[in-house]
Amino acid sequence: MRASLNVRLSKAAGAANVSRDGMIADLRTLCAREGFEEVALHVDDGQSGAIRDRPGFLRWVADAREGRADVLVAWHVDRMTREGLNVAAALLDVVEGKDETTGRVIYPPVRLMDTKGLDSDNGEGFRMLFVVRAEIARAERERMRDRNRATAERLRRAGRWAGGSPPFGYVAVPNPDGAGKVLAVDPAEANIVQEAAQMVLAGHSVGRVARWLNSQGHTARNGGVWRRSTLTQILTGNAIVGGVTIDGEPVRDPEGRLFRPYPEVVDLSTALALRATLAPKTTREYRGRLPARLLSGIITCGTCGSRLLVVNKGGDTGTVYRCQAQGNGLLCGRAVNISAERAEEHVTREFLDGFGRLPMTRERVTVSGVEDLAAVDDQIAATLAELGTAATAETFARLQALQAERADLASAPRETRTVRVPTGRSVREEWDARDVEGRREMLSDAVELLEAGPGKPTGRRGFDPSRIRIIWAEGEHDPD
Repeated sequence: MRASLNVRLSKAAGAANVSRDGMIADLRTLCAREGFEEVALHVDDGQSGAIRDRPGFLRWVADAREGRADVLVAWHVDRMTREGLNVAAALLDVVEGKDETTGRVIYPPVRLMDTKGLDSDNGEGFRMLFVVRAEIARAERERMRDRNRATAERLRRAGRWAGGSPPFGYVAVPNPDGAGKVLAVDPAEANIVQEAAQMVLAGHSVGRVARWLNSQGHTARNGGVWRRSTLTQILTGNAIVGGVTIDGEPVRDPEGRLFRPYPEVVDLSTALALRATLAPKTTREYRGRLPARLLSGIITCGTCGSRLLVVNKGGDTGTVYRCQAQGNGLLCGRAVNISAERAEEHVTREFLDGFGRLPMTRERVTVSGVEDLAAVDDQIAATLAELGTAATAETFARLQALQAERADLASAPRETRTVRVPTGRSVREEWDARDVEGRREMLSDAVELLEAGPGKPTGRRGFDPSRIRIIWAEGEHDPD
């Protein structure tokens, strides 16, 4: 009889894990004893028994359905499945050669065995034994899951890391105060989160910030690209303030304060501002298409002051910036029409010649006296939510105390400061590193006025740089 063997390990086998080799040896001993010929060995390494579409398991079953094997051999029922009766019934169809949809016999029956005494040749007793063992395997899985969940919850409430991949912005390190591990800030990842937070609070969309991160060469976990959904999840999550989450809910102390055993990547007031900014909108705001070129939305008509639009004229003329005032029913004495490529080259040269050597800075907004207020607002929100399910006298008393505390904090003076922090790059280096959208943002910040005048009626062809007038936001005209 031709035998197809299947082995499953819950955790991937390492150098110190000999379980896989031991199970394979037991299967081959059974085959030798029964006189089977081994025709296939399928291994699922590091696969849960709750997963039905394990590659090795599917190939193992296919060997029977497609006539490549006469007997299916596994180490134990719990290595076949931990889903209990659900998968056991499907395997019984395989053993009896039945179509899984109609129940008709469509291929020769096969024999099913394990190394612990299970054998489909043992008559009706086999079916009872197989189903009971499959249900025992399912129950064991549930108990293991409950134990693991309880252990993870105890570790989290103790401020220790329960294992797995740390949240973005953190790295797991040995606990300096005892056993296990805790989380510490990963400087490189934390810088990405902080930069993204500042851009969002400055008015940029999450999609724009994700594109900026990708253009700067910043990668998400495992070298992946940044996406809007991933970035939003990080910026609105509880982890960036050093908090702990269990079953999707932040852990709080009896007074409703967030339990934050880990160092924060951003302060609580910034995190709450991010959540408010990124909260789902009740109505969808239409933003239109992204600007197409470098000067889109910046350059204006020197005659009427309207913004110039991008028009592709084709042929030798190519793409131009053109005033559309007359087409929109507005007055414009001499409509402007100027080569987009030449205008962009000129403005870029003027900008980099004037500012390229300067250090690039980024705006940081700090507000003093709001950290405690933000924390109380968070506690009030959590307490109001709790009142919906537990309207006890203690909950009402806590809410009243929090509201009184908030009133005191709100009346306290606070100061907002805006400072510019060097990025470590020059303006030219930043320009070279950015995409068109990022360069347009740099120009928007730098330009007070950018307009193109009408061409001079001299008959001379070619680009005339004197048609472009630039007033920089900072320069000799600015007394500061």
